[in-house]
Amino acid sequence: MGGELFPDRLAKRLGALSIVSRSGRLGHHKGTHRSRKTGSSLDFSDFREYHPGDDLRHIDWNVYARTDKPFIKQFLDEQEMRIHVLLDSTKSMGVDGKWDYARQLAIALGHIALKSGDTVSFSTWSDEQDYFYRRKGSMHRASLTKFVTSIDSPGSTDNFTDRALRHIPKAVTVLFIITDGLEETAKWEHFFRRLPGICGDIRILTIHSQPEEAPTYEGDVRLIDSESGAGVEVTMTRRAVQDYLATKVTHEAQLTALAGKFGIHLVRAEVADGVMETMTKKIRHAGWLR
Repeated sequence: MGGELFPDRLAKRLGALSIVSRSGRLGHHKGTHRSRKTGSSLDFSDFREYHPGDDLRHIDWNVYARTDKPFIKQFLDEQEMRIHVLLDSTKSMGVDGKWDYARQLAIALGHIALKSGDTVSFSTWSDEQDYFYRRKGSMHRASLTKFVTSIDSPGSTDNFTDRALRHIPKAVTVLFIITDGLEETAKWEHFFRRLPGICGDIRILTIHSQPEEAPTYEGDVRLIDSESGAGVEVTMTRRAVQDYLATKVTHEAQLTALAGKFGIHLVRAEVADGVMETMTKKIRHAGWLR
């Protein structure tokens, strides 16, 4: 990709979007999201009877005058969310524009969360090192962009599902996983079984490129596995392409079904759509943003 990975014009187009959480797990610090608890925001929630030890300043004296009983005003508690973005860095993510697109999605999600006053963390890895970022507050949007942009190519030769769990921090409200989902379904099932114990609101963005959707190879070609480096000689006939597409559709259907089985939400994201189309339409339509 030429030029800046996530220019200001993209950041501005995110507008007033915010992340919607279905999880009851929130952080301990003040933020902009209403929790199920009551607290000290300015938004009224309900009344309850006064009990010895309650703060007298919260008694509603107008209600007391009408009922001759003291009632306490309760207010909605506003707390931060803890948003984590986990990026698949296996080498298959480095073809057909998937890596740039995936990093753009990670930055966009991080910008939205930081702007809402949430704590944002991001992780991925290569064979040589681990990458981890954590900040809170809109003033850190530029540093998040710089951090993610600096990881210029995917460099992991391990299976994503084998290493992913150790890169997810504790007490996450919403977990976003960005991956092309190409590993065998048995590995995904093993990974999915353990995720609900880590986070109650898990969302997966599966990345797809046009060459994967509609291969244009013809004749005798040598295909190289982007992760293992192994090659195979193939004659690309119409039947071979049809068999490949059928296998791909079956794999994606199995992955979607597995995610649903474990209460994990999945959205299909296509490089050709671009990051803003994906964020403002697909992801918003899925109810992940508002």
